[in-house]
Amino acid sequence: MIIETDRLTLRPVSKQDTQEIARVIFSDPNVVGMLAHDVRTPESAIAEAEKWTSIMGIDGDGGIWDDGGMGLFAIVHKSDQAFAGVTGFYMERNEHKHWNGEYFYALGTRWHGRGLMSEAADMLGERLRSLDDLGVIYAGYWDMINEASGRLLRRTGLKPEGRKSVIEEYGLDRCRLIFEFDLWRLSSAAPGDVRDSILSQVARRAGAFVAEDIITKDAVLKSLKDRFGAPSLTRDAETMLEESIKRPGMAYLEIRGVGITDAPVNRLK
Repeated sequence: MIIETDRLTLRPVSKQDTQEIARVIFSDPNVVGMLAHDVRTPESAIAEAEKWTSIMGIDGDGGIWDDGGMGLFAIVHKSDQAFAGVTGFYMERNEHKHWNGEYFYALGTRWHGRGLMSEAADMLGERLRSLDDLGVIYAGYWDMINEASGRLLRRTGLKPEGRKSVIEEYGLDRCRLIFEFDLWRLSSAAPGDVRDSILSQVARRAGAFVAEDIITKDAVLKSLKDRFGAPSLTRDAETMLEESIKRPGMAYLEIRGVGITDAPVNRLK
C-alpha cells in the first residue's frame, strides 16, 4: 500500500529501513524525549528500530500487512527521497476479527514545522475510516508538553476520551526505565534553554509516575536536582511536576469503526 500526498510518499516500512529509523528517530534527542524507549547507545537505538520493522514492517513477522491491515509507514519526502520519519499503526485482530491497536508517529527534527505530518494524518485518517473491519484504534500522548500531538491525532480522526494510566500503557518496569532514561537525557544536556526545556519534560513525565505510586515525590525531586546540578528546579519544572501529579496519566484518544461496541481501553476517570 502506497499513499501519496503533495509532498510525501508513505510506504510500508521494511527491514531495510532499520538503520534509517535508528538514525532519524532513535538517535534524535528532540524526538526520543516524547517516546518511551531507552536508547542511550547506538546499539540500543538499532535494537528498538528492529522491533518496529520486525513487528510492523511489510516483510516482518507481525503479519499485519499480509492480513489486510495497516502497519508502520515510512515517511519519504518527494523532493529528495529523504527518509523523514514514520507513522502508522500496531494492529491486531480481536476475537471478532476487527482491527484493534495503536496509532503513533515520529518525525525527525529536520522536518518539524513544515506541516508534513498534517498531510500524512489527513490521508491516514481517510484510509483508516475506509477499513470495513475497523475496531478500536487508540493513541496516547504526553499532554502539557506535547500538545501538537493532540492536534495531529484529532486531525487523523481520533477523539479525546479522557486519560489513560501510564502503568496500563507501559507497565511498571518500563515506566521506571523511562524515568532512568529521562534522567540520563537531563544529565547529558548542556546548560541553557534546551536543558531547562528537557527538565520540564522530565518533570512532567515524572509527575505521572508519582501520581501512580511508581516513585515517590521526594525521590523524584532529589534525582532531578542531582542530575540538573542545582539546589532547586526551575519554576516551570516545579509547576509542571505539581500539575502532572494532579492530572494522572496521559491524554487518551480513540477512533471506532461503525457499530463497534467493544469495551474501551482501561482509562482513568
